[in-house]
Amino acid sequence: MNVLIVDDSKIVRRVLSNTLPKFFKAPEWPELNLYEAEDGLIAIEQMKKHDIDIILLDWNMPNMNGEEVVDIVRSNKAWNQTRIIMATTEGGKDSVLKMIKKGANGYMIKPFKAESIFKTLKTVTARMPKK
Repeated sequence: MNVLIVDDSKIVRRVLSNTLPKFFKAPEWPELNLYEAEDGLIAIEQMKKHDIDIILLDWNMPNMNGEEVVDIVRSNKAWNQTRIIMATTEGGKDSVLKMIKKGANGYMIKPFKAESIFKTLKTVTARMPKK
């Protein structure tokens, strides 16, 4: 499982990096590789370098925001199977619906706890093939 954490906050990236291994553990998920990016531009570069399965994506970031990342990922056929989970403070109904319509597979509103991260991951990974 290759997961890309995209957030301009180093603290949020650290929280997610520390929490994800507790969900993606053997034997169900034999291998977890975590990658990070502090904005959308770096995220797209990471996507080009690695076969990313899941992106945990902030919306409000410098250089390229999460909405722009979703648009680029969903317009690239090679990345069609990549799951996108918005992990953001943008929690209004209109914002959530907008990103789901654009192709986000899940949504977590900051601040989030391990339980909400696990619940969202369980839903998003339910039909994913195990690597």
